[in-house]
Amino acid sequence: MTDTAQNKWYAIYVASRSEKKVTELLAEKGLTAYVPLVKTLRIWSDRKKMVELPLMNGYVFVNINILHKDKVMQTRGVVNFVRSEGKIAVIRDVEMTRLKQIVELGYDIESNRSANSYNEGDKIKIIAGPLKGIEGYIVYGDSGKNFEIVLESIHQSVRVKLPEEILSLVKHKQ
Repeated sequence: MTDTAQNKWYAIYVASRSEKKVTELLAEKGLTAYVPLVKTLRIWSDRKKMVELPLMNGYVFVNINILHKDKVMQTRGVVNFVRSEGKIAVIRDVEMTRLKQIVELGYDIESNRSANSYNEGDKIKIIAGPLKGIEGYIVYGDSGKNFEIVLESIHQSVRVKLPEEILSLVKHKQ
């Protein structure tokens, strides 16, 4: 089997607010599509409701044989494949696994201000729990420190709030 005959993960740009519909249409064509959804509380003047919204607006991920790219492109709502350096960007399996783990675990935990106190930009590693082994960086957000995981293939990142006690500073090699 040649390299092009294997399924790989790719990101596609989709029309605004059509991530869920595109995912359904791709599934109807027999293609594996994934849109990471997060539950968010929406408040209107007359009610409150938990809704599922895309984690990354405008993106859907597909696991396909590249020979099926035309089938993807002919799907209503698909704009184009995400490209890097002029080529269709292939997303590494480990990046997709990380993204799915974060979404499935629903992490949105308030940071515990412990004695560890990491600084913005510190490279850290998760040392416990289901995400053990994932490396990322500390970034500041609206509500304190967050852990950032970078999806290098498509130059996107995901921020997650994690308790500091499951993080460890990655030592830089000298």
